[in-house]
Amino acid sequence: PSELSDLVTLPGVGRKTGNVVRSVIFDLPGLPVDTHVGRLSRRLGLTKLEDPVKVELELNNYLPGSEWGSFSLRLILHGRRVCDARKPQCTICELADICPSAGLPVIGPTTKRPAKEK
Repeated sequence: PSELSDLVTLPGVGRKTGNVVRSVIFDLPGLPVDTHVGRLSRRLGLTKLEDPVKVELELNNYLPGSEWGSFSLRLILHGRRVCDARKPQCTICELADICPSAGLPVIGPTTKRPAKEK
């Protein structure tokens, strides 16, 4: 299936995975919101929301549907490579000039959680 409403009925498929399938496999509008997309959207001032579904619906208003998938992927990659949750590298960030969070101290835990015992 290619419709999000159908995809999320499949075992193990939630909204994020459904949007990945829509945007990558079917080249249809889908904006997957993971931890990176949510964090960067908040840091960039695009949303103040925490709930991934609400973040997705808000971000959908900023871009045409044809751009949702690539926008999400770019935020994910930027979040992994530059705008880390604990140590954002604002000094090398291409978005620092337009980012309201650039150079601000990170709020929240700054140490990794201990690994789960097996």
